[in-house]
Amino acid sequence: MPKLKNRPGVTLVLTAFMVTALIGAAAFAVDFGRMYMYRTQLSTAADAAALAGVWEVLNKTPTNGLAQAESYASRHLVGTDVVTLDDADVTPGTWTLDFGPFAPLAAWDDPAVDAVRVVARTRTAATQNYTFGRVLGFTSHTVVDTAIAIWGYVGVTTCVRPVAIPYISLLTQLYHDASGNPTVDISYNLTPDDVVRLQNAGPADALPLKLGGGATAGNFYLVNLGPYANPNGVLFSPGPSVAGQPVFSDQFGGDCSHSPWSLGPGDWLQGRTGNADGPTQSGFEELCGGNITGTGTFPCNAPLAKREIKIALWANEDDGFCTPRCFQVKMVGVFVVVSYTKSSSGDDGITGYFSSIPTSGSFTNVPTPITKIGLVK
Repeated sequence: MPKLKNRPGVTLVLTAFMVTALIGAAAFAVDFGRMYMYRTQLSTAADAAALAGVWEVLNKTPTNGLAQAESYASRHLVGTDVVTLDDADVTPGTWTLDFGPFAPLAAWDDPAVDAVRVVARTRTAATQNYTFGRVLGFTSHTVVDTAIAIWGYVGVTTCVRPVAIPYISLLTQLYHDASGNPTVDISYNLTPDDVVRLQNAGPADALPLKLGGGATAGNFYLVNLGPYANPNGVLFSPGPSVAGQPVFSDQFGGDCSHSPWSLGPGDWLQGRTGNADGPTQSGFEELCGGNITGTGTFPCNAPLAKREIKIALWANEDDGFCTPRCFQVKMVGVFVVVSYTKSSSGDDGITGYFSSIPTSGSFTNVPTPITKIGLVK
């Protein structure tokens, strides 16, 4: 067997190759890993900035959007550097839910603004320069991340109270003649301007939640929760709970853990017969605190955020679909509870007004009293 020949310098060449490979691995592990970390940190800052900017648009103070976006970005770090944004990095615009993409607009107070785009980037040598990567010819890299936040209307949502009010009641608050009669019918669909009007509603717009008047004619339109069937008529399983005391008072006045079901346009709700004065009074007491004794008008002393309850608004009743009565949801609305009236004749009632609030749920292109903000990029 022939002997292997001595090759002086081979070890040196192999060592050079191995050192290069090790430096390349170090460059990937250290430099590229560090840049990935910066990208993650930038993403968090950009998301927060975009959400802060679009919140101002939703809150009808759009000209504050730029300052708020820059402020929220500056509360984050990339490495040891504070994230900073130039004015040009924050752009108002529009976003179509079904299609996108982001379309920039020139002015923050443009009524069409419903989205904010934020571009965040690394800006200093400390966050841009490579260390080991220089051996491989890489000197620096600017890390960039883009976030787009939008505001929109909510269709399906949770924490809906076990009350279904005719949609025409909300329309009557918005459009009525001198006698208080509605000037539009239930075929009318809300517009963005209507939602703004609801957002600005107050106690002066108050009306009775109980409809019809009188101890026997009036009705709170109580419903069982959760939904009875989906828009296609498919029954939910498990079925709705029994909306009686004390279950009803918890669902009406308790926290959202008592009303976890999702509800939206087209869903069917199973109603209850009777005017339900007793359960409604119990629900009011749990929502607003205190006990109603005697007769008179009793104000709701809970904070505004608690008095703003989500309720189902229906435009179609089909008692042949389920018994004793069935209501199909037009949309989920917002009712602000103001007071409870208890009379000696038994003609009790809750007074309040329809409003609009930002909360959680799924986006929809149809204007509703409920809005939300969210990230789409």
